[in-house]
Amino acid sequence: MSAMREMLDATAENQEHFNRRVRDIRKLYHLDRVRRDGVDVYILGGPKDEPAADAGQVSEKLRAAVIHMAHGRCQMCGRTIKEDGIKLQADHKIPQSWGGPTTLENLWAICEACNRGKRNFFASFDQEEMKQVVNIDSVHERIAHFLKLHMPEPVPAYAIEFVANVKDQQLDWRKRLRELRYDPIGLEIEVSKKRDRKGVQSFYALKNWRDIPPDHVRLIKDFEKRKGKP
Repeated sequence: MSAMREMLDATAENQEHFNRRVRDIRKLYHLDRVRRDGVDVYILGGPKDEPAADAGQVSEKLRAAVIHMAHGRCQMCGRTIKEDGIKLQADHKIPQSWGGPTTLENLWAICEACNRGKRNFFASFDQEEMKQVVNIDSVHERIAHFLKLHMPEPVPAYAIEFVANVKDQQLDWRKRLRELRYDPIGLEIEVSKKRDRKGVQSFYALKNWRDIPPDHVRLIKDFEKRKGKP
C-alpha cells in the first residue's frame, strides 16, 4: 500500500482518496491486504454475497436534521454561516470506514475547512486498528488496547489523547493513562520525550501486557482510597 501511495503522490488528501476507493471496493468485493517482500499488496477476491447494509451515504432527510441541529454553527470550530460565510457539511464523527454508523448520533455539521482537516488527520491513523479501538466502550481498555497494538514501540501523546476521546470526552486522559499503571491493573508504560519543530512531544510505550479486569473501574477506585489518591 505504501508503494501504491507513493505512485499516487502521497499527500494526506490523496491518501484519503486512496483509502476511500479501497473502502468502496471492500463494500462489494473481498479485498485482502498482505505483505510481500516488505511491500503491502492488495489481492482482489470475488464479490461479496451481501453488500454492506450501511454504505455511508447520508440521506437528504438525515442531512437536513443534522444541519438544523447545528443552528448555523460549525460543531468543530464554532464559526457561523451568518458571521463567517461558511458552508456546513453533514459528516460522520466516527468514520464509516472505522465502523461508525450513518445515524443522527454519529453525524455532525462541520464547515468545509474543518472537514478537510479532519479527513487529513484521520488519514494518519491505521484503519484496521481504529476499527478495533472504536468498538471498545471503556476508555481504559481503549487506551490499553491501542498501546498494545504498537507494543513495544512509543506512541505519540496526541494519538493516545484522540483514542481516549474518540467515543466520549475525557477531562483528564493522562489520569486514565496513569491509572493503567496502578497495581491492580499492572501495565508498565514508559514515558519519553522528543524535541521537534513543534516543541517537546511526549511518547508512551507499553512494556508488558495483562488483560484488563472486567471490574477495573472499581479496582482503580479502591486502590486510590487505600493510597489516599485524589
